[in-house]
Amino acid sequence: MKCAHNKLQDNGFTLLEVLVALGIFFLVISVTIGIFVGSSRSQKKTIELYDTQREASYLMETVSRELRMATAISDGTDGNDDQQNNNDSEIEFTNYDNILIKYCRANSTGVCNSSGAYFARGGEVINSSDIEIKDLTFYTSKDFNSTQPVITVVMKIESTGSYGTEIILQNSIATRLYK
Repeated sequence: MKCAHNKLQDNGFTLLEVLVALGIFFLVISVTIGIFVGSSRSQKKTIELYDTQREASYLMETVSRELRMATAISDGTDGNDDQQNNNDSEIEFTNYDNILIKYCRANSTGVCNSSGAYFARGGEVINSSDIEIKDLTFYTSKDFNSTQPVITVVMKIESTGSYGTEIILQNSIATRLYK
């Protein structure tokens, strides 16, 4: 005698099989989305770091080039050419065109302010609002009267983006002044 076989049992999945399949599907999707979000976040952070480095490099190169070609340097506070062991947040010098130039940390209008978030040249802001100057210090050699002046510029720059990328740059410039 042949056993009657129910065809409905062969045509579908059990509830347990469907739940296991859905669980595996959601696990794979969750891992994939996690990887995508992590990659996207990493890419945004890398772009922010690149933009911050690019702008910081531009600022440092701008001030370094002009200081290298300076014809007279004062400390920006007392107007003397004989600054010694200066460490100010601003520097004033005469450039190769005989124009008095002042670099400083400034507010958004370019007015020198030791707690300002901008970098100014001659009263004009030269950085974008994508970065903030957290620290700017000009260190000078001990004696301008007997040796070639050396000026070290230290900048701490932070991105205003969502990751707050921070960069510290330092450059020592041997000026072409000989006294």
